[in-house]
Amino acid sequence: MPARLEVQADHATAYQWQRSTDGGATWADIAGATSASYTTPATQLADSAQQLRVQVAGTDGSVTSSVATVTVKAWVATVLATTGVTYSRPYQLALDASGTQLYVAMGNNGSVYQIDTASGSGTQVASGTVFNSPFGLALAGDGTLYVSEQNRISKVAPGATTATPWVGAYGNLFVADLENKRVRKVAADGTTSTLAGDGTQAYRDGVGTAAQLARPQGLVLSRDGSTLYDSDTDSPCLRKIDVASATVSTVLGDCAGGNAGAGVVDGTAATPARLGYAYGLATDARNNVFLTQAWDGVARVVTPAGEVSTLRDGTGTALSFNFPIGIAAAPDGTVYVGASNGNQIYRLTLAP
Repeated sequence: MPARLEVQADHATAYQWQRSTDGGATWADIAGATSASYTTPATQLADSAQQLRVQVAGTDGSVTSSVATVTVKAWVATVLATTGVTYSRPYQLALDASGTQLYVAMGNNGSVYQIDTASGSGTQVASGTVFNSPFGLALAGDGTLYVSEQNRISKVAPGATTATPWVGAYGNLFVADLENKRVRKVAADGTTSTLAGDGTQAYRDGVGTAAQLARPQGLVLSRDGSTLYDSDTDSPCLRKIDVASATVSTVLGDCAGGNAGAGVVDGTAATPARLGYAYGLATDARNNVFLTQAWDGVARVVTPAGEVSTLRDGTGTALSFNFPIGIAAAPDGTVYVGASNGNQIYRLTLAP
């Protein structure tokens, strides 16, 4: 994750941020870091103990700020111990606003479970319904759960024992129409329209149906609802759609590169970083986008500045999962990952 530092100074005319890697014995200017604020690249474990400061020049002379020391925490992954849950290929995950209730779609046994993240106690959602290969989940603000099945969407009202076909009446619902290579928008009155994609499996940015997508699968809205992120499952890149204008653009990755352009390489577009074939997406309160690369067995995070890093343990080794698909981010920073082939849910937290 990057870190942002900012200084306030009266009558300042110039700034120069500096870095020390030897405990403050020597300092080096950071190229291009010449404003009142500085955002670091995505930090790695090796960056811990680095020190940062800024030299400020102004009409009244110059001054050097206090030193800030970088502390980078590793991710710790533990299996979420549950009771009352029958695992069968967990697919997508969804969390409620509090982060205490986790919903899991079990693709192979037609069930959806609600799990209390504190106790691990699980109950089957709409136990009177057998879903047809449930995959995607979306939780509305009123507690209604939407479940994407094969060729239909069902909804489960809070406390209901059965699901019903969804025909509108809440708000806009965005659907990844995977085989038709489109993202659909279903309005509250049930009217369906194409938000993006022309049905051709390709990688063209553009507006609405002038854009082309490669089997969109994972979708997630930014916290303010203005941007829809899309994991084009058959392209190693992350796309985004401006909801108001339907403009599709590429955030990161080599969309057209196929296997040659895929990988697990951290960095930015200029590095260049590489993404694999992503499935699940989630956003956190800081507008970071978390994603799973199922075939690589890893989870990663893309910052608002477009820098990707892989979630790693205290040794710097990437956390490994058995075909991860679902991912969800809680308000307290906890991340949940569903290992589909491993039939497990992992809880990821930052080390103390």
